[in-house]
Formats: sequence, C-alpha cells, structure tokens
Amino acid sequence: MHKSYQMGSTRVNVLEGANLSVRRGEFLAILGASGSGKSTLLHLLGGLDWPDLGRVLFEEQDLRAYRRGRLNRFRNRTVGFVFQFYHLIDEFNVRENVLLPAMVGKSVLAWLAGRSTPKRRADELIELVGLQDRALHKPYQLSGGERQRVAIARALMNRPELLLADEPTGNLDSATGNGILQIFEQLNRAGQTIVMVTHDERIAQMATRAVVLVDGKTVERRVG
Repeated sequence: MHKSYQMGSTRVNVLEGANLSVRRGEFLAILGASGSGKSTLLHLLGGLDWPDLGRVLFEEQDLRAYRRGRLNRFRNRTVGFVFQFYHLIDEFNVRENVLLPAMVGKSVLAWLAGRSTPKRRADELIELVGLQDRALHKPYQLSGGERQRVAIARALMNRPELLLADEPTGNLDSATGNGILQIFEQLNRAGQTIVMVTHDERIAQMATRAVVLVDGKTVERRVG
C-alpha cells in the first residue's frame, strides 16, 4: 500500500509499498518511530482511510467494494478500535461508554426492546477489565489506566474479529501500561486477533509477531 498526504505545498509520502498479512488469532505488533506511518497503516486496516495505491482485503474481499452500510457495519462490528487518547464521552458513565457500539444504528424503540442482552455483555466486559466497582463513574473520575480499560471494553462490545490498538499504553506509566498489555495477552490467549502499533521495542516483545515500518515499508522482526 502507498499513502501520502498534502501538507501545504508539500506532498508527504507516509507509506511506500507497505505489505502486511494478519493471521486469525495472532497478536501482531507494528513497530516504528514517531511519524513512520504506524497509525496511518492501522487506519487503513480498519477501513477508516484508503490507500492511494494498493488494496486492503478482509477475508479476501476488498474493503473498497463494500457499500456504505456494509462498511459501517465492518467498522462497528468486525473491528474494534483502541486509541491512545481513549476517546470516551465525558457525559456518559463507564457502562454507557461501553454500550455505545451496541447502540449504533438502532432506533430508540429497537434499543429499548433488546437492551438486556447488550447490558449483560457490557457488565461482563467491565468485570473482565476489572472495573466493576467503577461502572457508574464518569471518565473524569478515572485514572488514565482505568480510562484505557473502558476503551478496551468498548472495543470488544460487539465481539469484533479484529482488535486494532494504536499506542494503547502511550499515555500511561510503565506499571499501568503493563496491566493493559496483560489484558491484551489474556484476550489473545482466548483467540482474539490483535494488531497493535507501538514505538516501544519492549512492548512489541509481548506480541507473537512483529513487523517494523522502515521508509514506508514493512520489515519482519523476530520477537521473543
């Protein structure tokens, strides 16, 4: 894949032939320095952006061929996103933030009629990330690590086949970040496919496979 952006009068090439295959059930780390294109590559994998040249295939189907409704469902149900800056809604409590993906695209009546199942799912996920005693707290009442745990639970709400994580420990201290990585390891052992971008070699060691972005291209890196 190739991807570039226009910055004023300058065209900046970010990806220049990046090639990547993700296997079901693996925990893949994408390493690279700041500005190397890691987040850009993750956005392409999740259908949030398009390459200038090249294709993104999911189960051998080109995302470009998806109609708008199918693409929206792909982003909402097939892929879960975890971002460095959490992106929680301040007015919602923990449970409400986790429930958001299940509410997308539903009318008020449809949501009210079937809300019991997603509410049980949300409570299970909140317990999974160890926040059952924070379920009614607002984001401003949580630490950075707790907010990221909420973001992980939200990303898992619709049982996505693929979890994409963009520097999920970037705003956290070492001890708190290790707790987040332990959650990812636990999820992966249970079969969750995860792609995580990071600039930290130590964090990449926790994945089952790693690639490095160098000059816009992907290079395989041994881990362990």
